[in-house]
Amino acid sequence: MELEFKTDFEQVRQRWDSFWKNEALSRPLVSIVSPKDGVEPRPKPSSVASVENDLNVVIEQLLAWADSHVFLGDAIPFYQIQFGPDHFSALLGAELKFHPDNPDTSWCVPFVENWDDAEIKFHPESQWWEKTIRSLRAFRARCDGKVLITGPNLQAGLDCLSAIRGPQNLLMDVITDPDKVKRALDSVCLAYEQALNALSIEQDTRQFGSITRHQMYCHGLVSVPQCDFSCMISPEMFREFEVSCLKREIKSLDASTYHLDGPDAIVHLPAICEIEGIDVIQWQPGAGEAAEKDWTCLHKKIDLLGKGQVFGGGGIPIRDYEIVRKMRQQLDCRKLFFVAEASSQKQAQNFLEQLEQFG
Repeated sequence: MELEFKTDFEQVRQRWDSFWKNEALSRPLVSIVSPKDGVEPRPKPSSVASVENDLNVVIEQLLAWADSHVFLGDAIPFYQIQFGPDHFSALLGAELKFHPDNPDTSWCVPFVENWDDAEIKFHPESQWWEKTIRSLRAFRARCDGKVLITGPNLQAGLDCLSAIRGPQNLLMDVITDPDKVKRALDSVCLAYEQALNALSIEQDTRQFGSITRHQMYCHGLVSVPQCDFSCMISPEMFREFEVSCLKREIKSLDASTYHLDGPDAIVHLPAICEIEGIDVIQWQPGAGEAAEKDWTCLHKKIDLLGKGQVFGGGGIPIRDYEIVRKMRQQLDCRKLFFVAEASSQKQAQNFLEQLEQFG
């Protein structure tokens, strides 16, 4: 199989297969995207652009972006249709709101007032599912064979309950009504499985595979489980409420990358790494002092716990080859993926050549 904007797509697919199987590779996997020489770079449309805009216009923007960039190493040109972090909650009946001055920012309006009366299920008749499918089909009709198209990340578990109930209410519920929360989580897990299966069919995962927002590709289904709500609960509560959901999510996937977000989430790392099927950890330190801190000790801890890692996949791409060298020398796990960025095609090619020489 080939992609117009990634002619070595089949070879890259094979490298990703080896990555997930934990087989030895000649070098770490790396995604390097840069402007194409002699061409004015065009911006990639946001994942939310397909909500209200003319889909043909957004598709043209996407193809112009792909045509004005090169995708070196293990980079794959892709576009994710995602109406915000609470996209999945909208498929369960929640309403999404968008910031008037920043349409890329959305949030969910909680609708659960009482767990006894709440109906938590996948709504394939909802406007948000209709918009999701309409966008997927329109993009695939124009982009198959050119750019990989993927659907939204389904943020389930406690994050979903927090979105549809409200974080403050859910914090009280896990203390006062733990059994009701667990029943609600069971309903969320079932809805997740149904929505994931439907998306897999729409994306034709069997033929094209799938890719995450961190640019990690898999022949089958790959996704990014996470639990930002974990920053507000104890390790004991995390094990009681979230771990079983994560295990159930991961059973539906062929590969997974856990998104560990913020210093307050680190206390849950041992429980997360005990879960079979979580292949890789993607650490996101957040803003402020945490973003400037040296997290080498955390990376070593993750390595000792037997998990692979993503570097540069949290919105701050790697521009210094030495980071790759340092992590490759200090970590034992073979599953290392680096998301890099270069200002020119020459710089990108030099980066890749250095990596090939280092091995």
